[in-house]
Amino acid sequence: SRYYPQPVRRVAIPKPDGSERELGIPTVTDRLIQQALLQVLQPLIDPTFSEHSYGFRPGRRAHDAVLAAQSFALV
Repeated sequence: SRYYPQPVRRVAIPKPDGSERELGIPTVTDRLIQQALLQVLQPLIDPTFSEHSYGFRPGRRAHDAVLAAQSFALV
């Protein structure tokens, strides 16, 4: 059998300037499948990333990237 993701639910969130930001919310089943894939693939793929990569990495924050950049600037 094959898996086909369901259409996302669109929700408009008001912004302070009066405009709206549109969000797409996946179904519970699709979120479950996304999380299962993440848990299987992340340990395999994460070690191949650069040690200088901080975006969307477990255990790394934007603050860590700033500290690393500052340490390079001081060298």
